[in-house]
Amino acid sequence: MSEVEYPYNFDKEKRKKARLYSKQKFYTGFVQGTILTLSILIILYFSGLSEVMEILAFDVLSYLPVNNYWIGGAIFVLFFTGVIYLIGLPVSYYSGFVLEHKYGLSNQSKGDWIKDQVKAFLIMQMLGIPLILGIFYLGQNYTELWWLYAGIVYFVILVVLSNTSHLIFFPLFYKLNEIEDEELSRKLTDIAESNGVDKVEKVMEVKAGKKTKKANAGFAGMGKTKRIFLFDTLLENFHEKEIETVVAHEMGHYVNKDIVRFILIQGLLIFPMFYLTGAIFNTFTSFENFYALPLFMLIIYGLYSLVDPLILAYSRSRERKADDFVLSVIDDTTAAVSAFKRLSDIDLAELNPNRVIELLFYSHPPPTQRIKKAERYDNE
Repeated sequence: MSEVEYPYNFDKEKRKKARLYSKQKFYTGFVQGTILTLSILIILYFSGLSEVMEILAFDVLSYLPVNNYWIGGAIFVLFFTGVIYLIGLPVSYYSGFVLEHKYGLSNQSKGDWIKDQVKAFLIMQMLGIPLILGIFYLGQNYTELWWLYAGIVYFVILVVLSNTSHLIFFPLFYKLNEIEDEELSRKLTDIAESNGVDKVEKVMEVKAGKKTKKANAGFAGMGKTKRIFLFDTLLENFHEKEIETVVAHEMGHYVNKDIVRFILIQGLLIFPMFYLTGAIFNTFTSFENFYALPLFMLIIYGLYSLVDPLILAYSRSRERKADDFVLSVIDDTTAAVSAFKRLSDIDLAELNPNRVIELLFYSHPPPTQRIKKAERYDNE
């Protein structure tokens, strides 16, 4: 850490690559996340293909020793999500593997990339099938209040996963060890505890270098599940003061109760979303029809797209608060500016994206805004 350039200044070549990379990542992400997803849902429902998949699912069920209606529904959901996943896989491969290697950001082999995709798909099924079947069960049996019960279940799941997902799912994709640098670990936990964060159980090193050159850090969990996570790429390529800055930002989210804030926002938002979705959905079909799942997803996707810019605006405001926390705690604008610049170059982030794209898609303020704010801090 002491051998890295400090303070860091932008690399002109990386800035050129970042402009190209960020545009291509945005376009592929927009194609996959919006255009392709919506097109598949529309085609599956309005062409009748989803109804064919439901018939096929119950044909498969007839060959099983247990002929249960909900098992048939689970088979349909598996078919449905599998089709969506497979159609989107070429774009995922291009965005997540080809582009990352093209711009020198990935160290991952094709085999390891495929393994991660399989793991992600299985996790999606493990969580998605019970959730979808639960919604349809409530919709069939509690016609008037299904949205209330479904919202409560969703909220409980959200709270549980926010406290446990980093312990259950994160180790499936990355090897984790407690960091060997005891002095750095002590510094980070001291910063945490001196700023209102109760005892941090562990400071973990994430062995991410085998997969990516990008650097990251995180603070997750509550109570005894609290962990600080540091990518090995961060530990190897960043100055110690920059690492403290990056971690302090993540601590800022905890101190500012941003985790709780977003759980509450998502939890409260799901009730009107489910209610409105159900009102529109039941006008055209019913929860008796598994094949109507694409319509359900289209409606809830459309409703969320209306409020998503507001959620992103709020997210950017919370990120600014976390940056304020960094500047007040670390009190070292040089370290903050250096960290923002190095992160931007290592991740090939666009410094100053189009304003419309920022408002509609960015959950964080652009790096230029964050750097200028840090530079103004001393004067303010």
